[in-house]
Amino acid sequence: MKNQPGHDSGRAIAGLAALLMACLIAGAQFGLIPAEPDAFFAPMPVITAIWVGLLLGALLVWLPERTPPVLRAAVAFLVLCLVAVVCNWSAFAPGVTYTKTTSLTTPFGGFEATNEDPIGGRFVFGLAAIVVDLILIGGIVYAVRRFLARPAR
Repeated sequence: MKNQPGHDSGRAIAGLAALLMACLIAGAQFGLIPAEPDAFFAPMPVITAIWVGLLLGALLVWLPERTPPVLRAAVAFLVLCLVAVVCNWSAFAPGVTYTKTTSLTTPFGGFEATNEDPIGGRFVFGLAAIVVDLILIGGIVYAVRRFLARPAR
């Protein structure tokens, strides 16, 4: 996979996209980029988790091959923790509702329907939260077992 053409450019583009999204979200959060006052539907710690996770994700993609595995694993663990924060809040926070809007525009007029979906968004984010939480728990158990099984020096 390392010798395939486009491998490094794909990583560079993915990292750049994550970095750009992180900068846009952080810029809007700190008022550097104009945004509507009610543009954020989540508490500020969750918004911070989003852009910090994207920033660390870009870093993870750009880490050189010779990066120590423990450092790479630590960054990946932090990214997963931040993804878990976002997914768990989206799925289980009280009072969160999801709305969906369907619109159709024709030369003769338009139609728009908006309705709340109290279950759909929570279901999708709930599944993602459970998967991410299980991966984190499994990783922690694996790391602790591996640490305890290492030979004494």
